[in-house]
Amino acid sequence: MDKGTNYRRRLYTYKVTDKVTLFRSVADFQQLHEVAGKGGHITIIGGGFLGSELACALGYKTKSTKGSVTQVYPEYGNMAKVLPEYLSRWTTDKVKSEGVDIITHSTVKDVTTTPDGKLKLSFDTGKEVGFIYTFSLVYTL
Repeated sequence: MDKGTNYRRRLYTYKVTDKVTLFRSVADFQQLHEVAGKGGHITIIGGGFLGSELACALGYKTKSTKGSVTQVYPEYGNMAKVLPEYLSRWTTDKVKSEGVDIITHSTVKDVTTTPDGKLKLSFDTGKEVGFIYTFSLVYTL
């Protein structure tokens, strides 16, 4: 591998990681709230309690800012690992009612940058989604 290829790989990695937030603190929420307030796009990976609550809060915020929120998880519904099916479906409907786009039965396999600095998610289902706005990726444990 030549020097130029190494440099491009480091630059590429920096661009992706620069737009990724691991949600673990109040400061992380404040950063995401700011992105939502500017009309950016936020993608939340995870359908548990924290991811679902975050999706609702940020979905509500983006209604007034023309931003958008997408939530991605491998289960059939929000909190499906811990709730009975009927409650999981009710919770999923609640999250959707806040304007959140839900992608179920999917896990992220790859995140890449486009030449103009946008991010593109590739899922195990073969689906790819590109983002026009500032993008923050949230991984909730």
